[in-house]
Amino acid sequence: MQFSYKALDQNQAVISGVIEATDEREAARLIREKSLQPLSVTPHEEASGNIRKKLGREEITVSLFELTTMLESGVSIAEALQSLQEADSHPQLRKFYRSASEQLQRGASFGQALRAAELQLPAYFIQLVEAGEASGQLGQTMKRGVEQMEYDLSVVNELRNALIYPAVLVLTGISAVALIFIFVVPKFANLMDGKQELPMLATAVLSTGLWLNENFYWVAAVVVVLGAMLGMQFAKPEVRQALLDKLSTLPVFGRWLAESDIARWSSVMSAMLASHIELTRALDLARASVKNSRRSKGLLSALNAVQSGGSLSKALQDNQILNATAYNLIRAGEKTGRLAEMLQAVAKIYENSGKNRMKRLLLLIEPLAIVLIGIAVGVIILGLIQAITSVNDVAI
Repeated sequence: MQFSYKALDQNQAVISGVIEATDEREAARLIREKSLQPLSVTPHEEASGNIRKKLGREEITVSLFELTTMLESGVSIAEALQSLQEADSHPQLRKFYRSASEQLQRGASFGQALRAAELQLPAYFIQLVEAGEASGQLGQTMKRGVEQMEYDLSVVNELRNALIYPAVLVLTGISAVALIFIFVVPKFANLMDGKQELPMLATAVLSTGLWLNENFYWVAAVVVVLGAMLGMQFAKPEVRQALLDKLSTLPVFGRWLAESDIARWSSVMSAMLASHIELTRALDLARASVKNSRRSKGLLSALNAVQSGGSLSKALQDNQILNATAYNLIRAGEKTGRLAEMLQAVAKIYENSGKNRMKRLLLLIEPLAIVLIGIAVGVIILGLIQAITSVNDVAI
């Protein structure tokens, strides 16, 4: 079983970790064998804490970065895996490191252990690890893979963080309009009981408010059911892909998605070529990092062209994957033998362009949302004013 412990190291610093032992006495003995002075040893509660939380990509990336740092500092893969087994990390990660360590002892490679693992790792990372093991530069190639995973995470986090304010703004506006219709407008319902004919806008506002008030629970139930159905649909990869392809056709947002897609593809290609992975293999693996279906098909055509003996720059240009600047950089990289560096430059160009476009998009979304919310609230208020003034025969 596993035990959590706290102990003093040789510098009298308190450290914590998890160790495998049959009982607490053996756990304390194993801790002392590590030149540590145990302070506390308790059964490790797998069910409390990390096990309830799903293992996320960010936690995987941080753990792999720790492994990479150890390898680059000269620690062997066997020692690094042994150390990470005892780290205070997610149980699924400790299970993986324990399994990988056992597989290495049986003669398997770390790449094979990664393929057998249940971790959600991108295909390019496993390929980079295998290339690093073959070349004897595991730490260096793993570092490239981890850096690429960090970049992928940063793109997702930047978009999520950037959309928080507009999303809150839109939800607040919708809630405000709904509350006005449900709780404020019905208070003016008696205006519809008079003989005075109300303007069309006033009638529409009052009727809508009354209907929502009378059918509040039905409307709420329909909204919940529709929300659940949409959630179930968006959980399907094919639905998310179709939505992404539709969003890619939008004027501003679509351009940002395209630039983000190409930056990620170029960066993955650069990392794999720098690790001496063969060009066609790198093209095939990097294609999986592309989200847009049309672009993915174009890259498949480019791959077929390269396999037939064509150059990468011409194959990409024929399929209209990039822009003129990128084609020139890749062409220069092919001529000088610095293709990996040129692809990294392409990635940086598209990354910077994508960030600038996202900023402009957000600058457009925020005032647009405010204007639309203002119009909706204004229409409701105007309808109420028309109803009041009509009853009192006041022109407006």
